Amino acid sequence: MQHNRVRPMVEGGILASIAIVFALISAYMPFVGPFVNLIWPVPIILLGVRHGYKWSIMATFVAGIIIAMLVHPLQAVGVVVGFGLIGIVLGHSLRSEFHPVKTLLWGSVASLLSKVAVLLISAAVMGINPLNMQTEALGQAFDQAVQMYRSLGMKEEDIATIATNMQTMLQFMKIILPAGFVLAAIADTYLNFMIAKIVLKKLGQQVPAFPPFKDWSMPGYIVYIYLLALVGMYWGNSRHITELYHIAVNFQVITSTLLFIQGLALFYFLSDKYKLSRLSRGIILFLIFTNGLFTQILVVAGAFDMAFDYRQLRGPRY
Repeated sequence: MQHNRVRPMVEGGILASIAIVFALISAYMPFVGPFVNLIWPVPIILLGVRHGYKWSIMATFVAGIIIAMLVHPLQAVGVVVGFGLIGIVLGHSLRSEFHPVKTLLWGSVASLLSKVAVLLISAAVMGINPLNMQTEALGQAFDQAVQMYRSLGMKEEDIATIATNMQTMLQFMKIILPAGFVLAAIADTYLNFMIAKIVLKKLGQQVPAFPPFKDWSMPGYIVYIYLLALVGMYWGNSRHITELYHIAVNFQVITSTLLFIQGLALFYFLSDKYKLSRLSRGIILFLIFTNGLFTQILVVAGAFDMAFDYRQLRGPRY
């Protein structure tokens, strides 16, 4: 019994120390810090998989206290509240051998809740809205860009056109911030899942894996949400219902991203089916990621595949 408790304590201490080192790197090394911050949950995930969520909660709590003492309480809040729940939830999901899609879903929900919690805490402690700080920083960057164009001797009418486009882009980015948070939650959850999976495999522990990318398939109802979002955007814009328009735009951004991923999976499926060369694939992928027309074609292709199950992958959803 004593041996059974010593091992998780030792591993918990080691993994909590790694989490603390990650926090120190993110605080004092600005170039690699943001990336290290994203993978902060990995030690917590590993501890949860190997010894259960109680140990991962304890390690998160201890790491938070030490980070607060070594760096700053707000840094501890930002790291522990912002990423600790992801590590706990992913660790428990992997230990319970949930389907990868279910694991990603629960992890994404935890990540989104964590981000909202950090924003609320920051607003309560600092008395300002962090989202406004981000948009103000973008506004300043746009102003600096305009000044640079002016210093290069660009015509004032051209500068005015660029400035108008930048302001339109800034306003649009403000509108789609909620969608950005949702997509960021999915992205950092997937990143932590894949890194934890690699590490666990090195430790001799198998983790249920996602199917090959060419076999990825999103739920079919996403197409209907996408269409409803387009209708909502039209109604909101034409009838000047601002709230409806903003909500619809956010759903359109999220669903179009998922349709794009579906279309990309369809492209890989067809590439294998028709045995496209690497050069051909590379050229097409370059066009997809650099040309808006090709991007929209892929979104439509993803919607077609979802609606008609072209790859005949329809099965149980998780």
